[in-house]
Amino acid sequence: MEKLLRNTLLYDFYADLLTVRQKSMYHMYFFEDMTMEEIGERLEITRQSVNHSLKQAQKNLENFEEKLGIIALHDTARRHTKELGNALIGLDNERAIKILQELKELF
Repeated sequence: MEKLLRNTLLYDFYADLLTVRQKSMYHMYFFEDMTMEEIGERLEITRQSVNHSLKQAQKNLENFEEKLGIIALHDTARRHTKELGNALIGLDNERAIKILQELKELF
């Protein structure tokens, strides 16, 4: 499940940086649950070509995250937001202020 979540986040944040063909194949494979054979048939290419394109797309998406770090930033903001909610529910104003300062530093 964690791998699917990561692939979804990579796609959400960086898909527009892929080629149109890579984006299309990635979407069919991960979100339409198509096999490489089915994608190949639809696009009239070999399964090997689909496999190569998917691997290259995945590599590109991981490189974008490595350079830009949007998913890491997203995860940190999510964690801080959850902590902030817990601090506010518990009326821990001091902790809430600290978390808000940490969030401010992120952006």
